[in-house]
Amino acid sequence: MKKIDFRHYATERLSGFVFYVLIGLIVVLGLLFRLIGYDMPYEYNFDYNAPLLTGAVVTFMLLLTGGTLLLMVCTMIRGMRLNSDENRVVNNIPARRISVCVALGTLLLLVLTFALSSTDALKVNGAAYTDTFWLRASGMFVGTSLLMIVAAIAAVVYGATRYIRKSH
Repeated sequence: MKKIDFRHYATERLSGFVFYVLIGLIVVLGLLFRLIGYDMPYEYNFDYNAPLLTGAVVTFMLLLTGGTLLLMVCTMIRGMRLNSDENRVVNNIPARRISVCVALGTLLLLVLTFALSSTDALKVNGAAYTDTFWLRASGMFVGTSLLMIVAAIAAVVYGATRYIRKSH
C-alpha cells in the first residue's frame, strides 16, 4: 500500500481533504445519534428524552473545539516565526503587522463579547440555568462567531467588488 505524504499536498487539496473527512464524521455521528437510542426517556423525568449517544456528540464537539484552538495557537506561533524581523514585509504586504492585528483583534473580540454577554437565567429542561460563567462563555462564542461571519461576508463582498473599484 502506498504511503500518503501530506507535506507535498497543496494547501487547498489538504484543506479540502480535511473538510470532507470532518463532514463525513459529522454526518455519520449525526445519523448514529438520531438512529440509535434517540427516544430513550430521561430516568428522572419521563417527559424528556436522554439520547444514548449524547456523550459521544458532546465529546466530539469538545475535541473539535480543542483541536481548533490548538491548531490556531500552533498556526499563530508558526506565523510569528515565519514573519520574524527579516520578513516583516513580503511583496509590499505588511505580513507581520497583519498577523499581529488579526491575533490581537480576535482576542479583543473574545474578551469584549465575554464581557458584554448576558447573564440572565435560561430555562433548560424546565429548570433555571444560572451559572454566569458558562452563560457568558456561550454568549461569547455565539457573539464572536456571528461577528466573524459578518466580517467574512463583508470581506467577500469587498473582494468581489475589486474589479468594479479598479475600473472607475
